[in-house]
Amino acid sequence: MQNLPIILKPSKVKSVVLIIISILFIVMGIFLLDKNMMIAVLNMVFFGLCLIVFVINLIPNSSYLKIDVVGIEMKNLFKTTFIPWQAVSGFRTKYIFVNKMVVFDIDPKLLENSKLKGKTGAFPDTYGMSAKRLAELLNEYKAKSESFL
Repeated sequence: MQNLPIILKPSKVKSVVLIIISILFIVMGIFLLDKNMMIAVLNMVFFGLCLIVFVINLIPNSSYLKIDVVGIEMKNLFKTTFIPWQAVSGFRTKYIFVNKMVVFDIDPKLLENSKLKGKTGAFPDTYGMSAKRLAELLNEYKAKSESFL
């Protein structure tokens, strides 16, 4: 295990590939303007928004996962979310549609005394590693942090 804090960043290759795909769909929308204006405009607007999000992900410190002794700090599109280790029961992988993602279960004791509606959360990315490896890493650091407290 590495010394804390650890900062994991999303894969730049994945973002670049998604940028290229978005640009291709925008170009396809331009060529469709003559045939079907409605579909072409919707296509260009949707993939234009996707392009903006993927470009923002390439900006340094716009997205990361920081693992620390007190918990996890997740930053996505400049919005930061902190999850203390005590709030999480454990981490596991789950398929959501075709994506294998890391999900976490919120401690049932915390749910009773809060306004949280869901009992499961998920990370938006696997930060350059497999979902299984990320779940294992998070479970290791959760166990390690509990020994400090």
